[in-house]
Parts: sequence; C-alpha cells; structure tokens
Amino acid sequence: MKKLFFVSAMALCIGLASCDDPAKSRLYMDEGYRLMVNFSNFDEAEQALDKAVKYDKSNFEAYYHRGCVKVNQQRYKEAIADFEKAIELNPNYADAYFNLGKTYFLLNDEDKACEYYKLAEKHGRPNLEDYLRRCQ
Repeated sequence: MKKLFFVSAMALCIGLASCDDPAKSRLYMDEGYRLMVNFSNFDEAEQALDKAVKYDKSNFEAYYHRGCVKVNQQRYKEAIADFEKAIELNPNYADAYFNLGKTYFLLNDEDKACEYYKLAEKHGRPNLEDYLRRCQ
C-alpha cells in the first residue's frame, strides 16, 4: 500500500511539474530578452528562453527571441527552426517572417530571403523598402 501511495505521489509531482505555466514562461522570456538585448549575454539568454518554452510551448515570442539569440551565435539552421515555430504558433507574426528573411540572406539564399521579406510586409512589418529593393 505504501508503495502504491509513493508511486501515485511521484506521478502527481511529475505531472504538475510538466504543466504549462504561462506566467513563469513570461518571466523567463523577459529575462532572456533582457540578457540578449542589454548585455549580449547569449548563452544565459538562451537558457532563460529554453525555460520560457518549457513552461509554455505556445509562447511564440519565446521561440522568436530564442531564434534571435541563435542568429547572433551564427547557428542559422536552429534559428530558422525557432522562427518557423513562432510563425506556426502565430501566423501573423511579421517580425518572425522578417528575421527568417534576414537569416536566409545570411545563408546567401536571396530567393528565400525575399520570400520572407514579402511575407513580413504582407503581415504589417513597416520600412522594408531597402530589403525589398533587392528582390526586384
């Protein structure tokens, strides 16, 4: 009986630990963003953003910011995956389309870059004239 109680208690603890916690996710996302933007501390920013995603798998901004961290670390393929996940979660997220375009440009794939710049414009990203000029 004690063994059954212990196993049930452990299962409950594990289940609770894996539950979504959007508030905790937001705190980690804000911390990751702050570390990235204010201190260029990309390793710690990525760790915080990993936790943000862990606590809320639907936090599209956390995926987006983690993609930005990975671009700064020249981990372009991983960044693309994060930007694509952000778009999957929020198909109208213009900044994710724009940064996908910039990432493909860094990979010397101007056709893909232009495709995403145009999508960014379609979804409301302003001031893309200089980027789209290359796409004529």
